[in-house]
Amino acid sequence: MGPSVGSSKQDIVQANQNENLYNAVKFSALGSIVAAYVLFSTFEVTTYSYLVCGCLYAVYTLRWLDSLRFKRDPLASQRAAYWRRRFTIGALSAALVWSSTMWLMYPADPGYQCLLVLTLTGVAGGSLASLSYDRKIPLLFQVIIFVSVELRLLIAGDPFSLNIAYFSIFIFIFLVSCSKEVSANFQQLLRLRLDSEEHNKSLIRTAEQIARVGYWQWDMHSDSIELSENLARMWGFESNTITLSQWMSIVHPDDITRLEQELDCGRNAGSECAVEFRLIGVGSSSHRVMNQITRMVNNTDGVSMLLGTVQDITNIKTAEQKIYRMAYYDELTGLSNRAHFHEQLKTQIALATRLKQNFAVVYVDLDDFKGVNDSYGHEIGDSYLRIFSEYVRSTVRASDIAARLGGDEFCIVLHDVADKSEAARITEHCMKFGLNTLEIGNHRIQPKMSVGVSLFPEDGITEDELLKSADMAMYSVKQNGKHGYRFFESSMVSEAADRVMLEASLRVAIDSDQFELWYQPKVDLDTYQLAGVEALIRWRHPERGLIPPDLFIATAERVGMINEIGDWVLETACRQLQEWHADGLELQMAVNISGAHFVEENFIDTVVSTVDKYNLEHGDLELEITESMTRDPEQHSRICQRLRQVGVHIAIDDFGTGYSSLSVLDKLEVDTLKIDRSFITGLPDDESSKILVQAIMELSLGFGYAVVAEGVETEAQLRHLEELGCPYIQGYYFSKPVTADLIPSLVKQQWHLDKAA
Repeated sequence: MGPSVGSSKQDIVQANQNENLYNAVKFSALGSIVAAYVLFSTFEVTTYSYLVCGCLYAVYTLRWLDSLRFKRDPLASQRAAYWRRRFTIGALSAALVWSSTMWLMYPADPGYQCLLVLTLTGVAGGSLASLSYDRKIPLLFQVIIFVSVELRLLIAGDPFSLNIAYFSIFIFIFLVSCSKEVSANFQQLLRLRLDSEEHNKSLIRTAEQIARVGYWQWDMHSDSIELSENLARMWGFESNTITLSQWMSIVHPDDITRLEQELDCGRNAGSECAVEFRLIGVGSSSHRVMNQITRMVNNTDGVSMLLGTVQDITNIKTAEQKIYRMAYYDELTGLSNRAHFHEQLKTQIALATRLKQNFAVVYVDLDDFKGVNDSYGHEIGDSYLRIFSEYVRSTVRASDIAARLGGDEFCIVLHDVADKSEAARITEHCMKFGLNTLEIGNHRIQPKMSVGVSLFPEDGITEDELLKSADMAMYSVKQNGKHGYRFFESSMVSEAADRVMLEASLRVAIDSDQFELWYQPKVDLDTYQLAGVEALIRWRHPERGLIPPDLFIATAERVGMINEIGDWVLETACRQLQEWHADGLELQMAVNISGAHFVEENFIDTVVSTVDKYNLEHGDLELEITESMTRDPEQHSRICQRLRQVGVHIAIDDFGTGYSSLSVLDKLEVDTLKIDRSFITGLPDDESSKILVQAIMELSLGFGYAVVAEGVETEAQLRHLEELGCPYIQGYYFSKPVTADLIPSLVKQQWHLDKAA
């Protein structure tokens, strides 16, 4: 029966005083009735003695009944002032009845007079135990008895009565002072206890707020449920007392039945019952998740009640969902990630096996995605991936599985396809993504993709087999022009085996010195003499014969051997150039450098040390890079500046076919531009080729670059380029790539138009 939440400190003090005062009534009533019986049985029985005893019995009986009513009042703490007034009236009524004994039962015998005074003094002293919880009531009680005793003794006037009066004065003064001291100490102790309780409650409230925890209690005899202060705040109620219907009004409709079952469990099981339920929130449309544990407990009065502890676990659930998504879904695209895809594929295999169904695995690789990233930046590349993922999500059926395996690789599982034609139809729908040009920011991208398809169970019955088959089919598309799709065929296994053998043979080729360099002549059109050569690698395989670079360079890049091969080409070409210089052949050596090799941390040091090792002069070595390597202007500029400072020339190979094109001509840190053969092929008849070549030529020469036209194969092409003022020519019209031993004779040869072959 404690004070309600939100009561003032004074209200709490008064409510606690009332509790203690009324608890002591039964003891004071018992003592007073015993004292009254002693007086009644000792003194001469008169009408007045009957009256006094009857009044005492009546007063204390009423006070005892009043204490019972107080304990049964559920609002006693809220009506503390009312019950204090009732108690004060009862206590002072008892004091008046006791004081009346000095007038109605005063005996003539001095001994009985002493007994009566001592009895009243004892009653006054007894008030210290039962009334000292209040400051005023014990003082008034004692003063009433004291005044009555002293007046009656003084009125008697005989020496004995006066002596008793004087002696009793000292006793009452002592009792009054003790009463004041005891009351003050009790008040101080009570306030200290309340301060301690309030501090503890404050700590508990703070802990509840931090842990987002609250509790409620329900006596189950009414519809009223008491909430803790923090729980009321969490649930959005202004009052700490709510009804069951109010509670259920904020519970998610789908969770009401489960919550009611948990409450019934708590009432009937006699053990802890737990449940999670969602709140729709007061004034909010968002759902919050509550974890509740309920059990039966007994309060201080021994009454059984249902107690529930509640924790708001919304943040925990949100974190769990986030962790789950991070573990199973790709953060960029929202599709399943590799780990989740493998789990889903395993489940799909088990389901299809049990139901005897077929399904398809579609392996998608976006062609030239690295070029998009390098040219336009990763932000554009990420947007490209998100757009494609949304398209995939909209294309596949709800029962299908779509995942991003990493980078630009995606995989789709087409659930329950009837046959290859149905799988082809859905795959072709996916391929339609490449029909439209994407506009992302200020950039236009033409999507292209290589797609491989495998079927369960004919192409594999395990995850690895199905993915391997689809991957082989996709790789076959890439090897044959890209942007298309193919179903897995058994012949691809041997092709894959050949690739694996090729990869293994590459390592042996380096260790066994199976590589050799051939040289493509570069002719100066002013003198029609050999001005330089371009080093071209060839692989002389002991079993397969001479293998051209387009069959193994991509493999070397994929397996991470391209830098090692590039170092070998650079070393061999520079050594050969030193030998030619020793023979009096003044040529420039051009060496192709891959993108990965160009940005390698030690690349510049390797080039410088190689140039120094073979005593090459300024301009003797020219490194050819593709336009794709110019997409990071700062990195390109830094590397090229360092190389040019030590006398190494830089050339852009296949210029005009990449991403930078004419817009970066004035910013390139290079010496030479090599016009791609695709522009030369149409000369001199194709007007667009003539315009493009003329524009590139004029701009390049205007910026001070040397220009080399690649792929010249006819006299007409040669005459047109000569008219445009092209300085250098490469192509089969003059010579195919040759071995190093043939270069001296080509240096001595002077070509003319009428005898060029």
